[in-house]
Amino acid sequence: MSSLVCSVLMGIFGLIFGATIGGNFGFPAFGGNVGYESGGVFFAIVGLSLGSLLGMMIVKNIQKEKFSYKLATIIAIVVVCISVVLFDYNMPRVVGLMIVLLPSSVLTVVSVCKKGKI
Repeated sequence: MSSLVCSVLMGIFGLIFGATIGGNFGFPAFGGNVGYESGGVFFAIVGLSLGSLLGMMIVKNIQKEKFSYKLATIIAIVVVCISVVLFDYNMPRVVGLMIVLLPSSVLTVVSVCKKGKI
């Protein structure tokens, strides 16, 4: 849950940050748009993945469990790349929902698999 909550909060922060950068300084074409629309969405996707990673790290530190930060960081980078490739303004709603839920669900599954519970 913390991974999902941090993911959404960082996604909102990334959207505002990216829209500000894209609107004031310009941002290259992404997902069929340019400027604040493309910058906001790009940084929202990055914020979603970083937020899920941050949420997972916070929980693992509180629980004092072993956690592979290197593997989690690699997974977060891969998820950002997949989400950027899949993003399009004309995409089905299922793909958009997947982009929001993919980072936290993948990190949770990897964390649970490392403990041998799956």
